[in-house]
Amino acid sequence: MLDNETITFRVTEIDVQSYPDDYTVTWRGLRIGRIRKSPGLPAHVDQWSWGCNVYGQPSCRGDSGLGTDLEDCKAKFKIAWAQKCAGLTDRNIAKARELQLADDSKNARDPGRPANGHGR
Repeated sequence: MLDNETITFRVTEIDVQSYPDDYTVTWRGLRIGRIRKSPGLPAHVDQWSWGCNVYGQPSCRGDSGLGTDLEDCKAKFKIAWAQKCAGLTDRNIAKARELQLADDSKNARDPGRPANGHGR
């Protein structure tokens, strides 16, 4: 059983299609970000990107970035998440749940549309 502070990384699925090298990050059932490989970038540029966000919360400097690989992005994500999570209140979390539910309802009506919580 997972505790309330565990974050999970799962392969992103949109319309029952899986996307390799693309991971949705969740915490307490909330989508809080995404990590993915960005194909087609020049070889000298980091190929992976990550973004940490909470529905209804403003983006801040340090909420996203690049990494050399999946593990590098996970480590950077965890640092950003620890800072963002520390500032969340129960009210922020409840509001995020409401907004995610509303977004999920929109996606159910428009299946091709990616969820807002899936990154930047």
